[in-house]
Amino acid sequence: MMNKTIIGGNNMLGFNTKNEVNEKIKNPPSDDSYSMIPILFTKSNDITIKTLSLTVLDLINQNQIKCDIGLTDSYEVGKKLTPEDMEVMKKITLRIVNKGELKTSETLAIRLLKNLNKNKKFNLKSMAKQTNISSIANKFESGLEEYANAIEKENAYDGENYRDILENGKLTGKGKELKKEWENFQDYLKSQDLTEKYPPESADENSIQILYASCFDIEKDALKIRENNTPLTDFIDKDGFKLLNIIFNNALLNVSHKRKGSGIFYGVNDKYTIPGGG
Repeated sequence: MMNKTIIGGNNMLGFNTKNEVNEKIKNPPSDDSYSMIPILFTKSNDITIKTLSLTVLDLINQNQIKCDIGLTDSYEVGKKLTPEDMEVMKKITLRIVNKGELKTSETLAIRLLKNLNKNKKFNLKSMAKQTNISSIANKFESGLEEYANAIEKENAYDGENYRDILENGKLTGKGKELKKEWENFQDYLKSQDLTEKYPPESADENSIQILYASCFDIEKDALKIRENNTPLTDFIDKDGFKLLNIIFNNALLNVSHKRKGSGIFYGVNDKYTIPGGG
């Protein structure tokens, strides 16, 4: 993850005493990792499949995973998977490059993808179909728990406590202030007026803003007012983040024996079950 300036209060976020906005509104208010942001500043303190999907997005942005998309028009998945969705998934191909040094969680995320696909190159449709196989789903769940443990260790997070931001599962005073700053940043990400006034200055900055938007599930809203000019933004343009969440969710639904007491992955929803499941 790129280095970012840690910012203190709302004034530093771009709001002065007259509640006016300046270019600092573009700056994320802390350097917390993408995986930790939704854990800290949304409704749940749990590590979920969304955490894994964010890691995959980051790896695409780092060019550790190459993305080849055989579609030109933007695409959006509806409330229930359709045959058209499956054909779209077939046209989105990922290829694992995995060059250079990675964090343990990133290495484990790549291993999860390899175990699901038995290959370094695969399309989302084929990966989705693999998650219907219980033996593969079981292996995915086991690897997912290992990945979650790595996220916790890397961020010194024990599920209830994190730095001076989270204590006993609740935001501290510092955490509550930081949450407000992240809400201001979200307002910037989805505001056409603010984005036009203070646009991303490069394709890299554009991608990073879309990655941050994904942490809050507003990635499509943010992209509508930004350029689609990187492999990551093109992946998001085809609803790739949502599709990843659906695929990983489906794997957990097909685990044959649920583990007791792991308590790590919540929010599994069966409304997007992949056709052909067991």
